[in-house]
Amino acid sequence: KTSRPYKAPATFTVATMKIAQSSLGCKMGIFASLVTLVHATICAIQHREYLKAVQQPFTFPPIEIAFQCVVALLLGTWGVMGLKGHFVPIRTTVHLARQTVDSLDAGPDFLHFNTREIR
Repeated sequence: KTSRPYKAPATFTVATMKIAQSSLGCKMGIFASLVTLVHATICAIQHREYLKAVQQPFTFPPIEIAFQCVVALLLGTWGVMGLKGHFVPIRTTVHLARQTVDSLDAGPDFLHFNTREIR
């Protein structure tokens, strides 16, 4: 008997590499979104402290902070949408093929019970 060397099955294909790369990119997008959101929060806190120091009222945040929040929202949305799972079809034809029309009918549409006395 000659022994052949063990050859692992080729499960890591180009398709799985693309899925892994896109998954990594989406995870990095979510991470970048969280970092951007934390940075925008820190900038807003510093802006409020600056306004308190110069005794000015806070009316609205600067446009840079609002822009950072929008970028964080878009990055996070893109990342979450990229990590979504695949839909599995609902196979009801096999289950419904075994049932009859009589078993599909739940019962009468209107039931009347004469339970109260007429006064």
